Amino acid sequence: MASRGLWEPALVRRIDEVADFIRSSFTSIWSLELLLHLKAEPWVAKTREQLIGDLRASDAVVSASVASLLAAGLIVEEEGHAYRYAPASEDLAALVEDIDAIYRKQPDAVRRVIVVGKGNLAAFADAFRLRND
Repeated sequence: MASRGLWEPALVRRIDEVADFIRSSFTSIWSLELLLHLKAEPWVAKTREQLIGDLRASDAVVSASVASLLAAGLIVEEEGHAYRYAPASEDLAALVEDIDAIYRKQPDAVRRVIVVGKGNLAAFADAFRLRND
């Protein structure tokens, strides 16, 4: 059986979309970690203090992450300054699902997209080529 890659047109567009979403929505790896932490229990709203303790992060890191995730429409603020995972649309939820799955398999590829930015789409795509095993 021949090796298939992610270079099929629909898959390339999806990788482009996921990479663009990562670059535009996550200001740091901390913001991705915070989002995935909230996503694990979407029915639970957590205060900034709880997030600081859960993630072992600084107030500055959590504050910046919360601000960027609120602006991206990925979390909501509830009474008592608590935050809960709640994507503003089904499209955003689907992108987060894709990122969550990719991050579990290839965390370094996602981290590179966040840290390096736009110039790393080819490396991101290469990390997900399907090989003939």
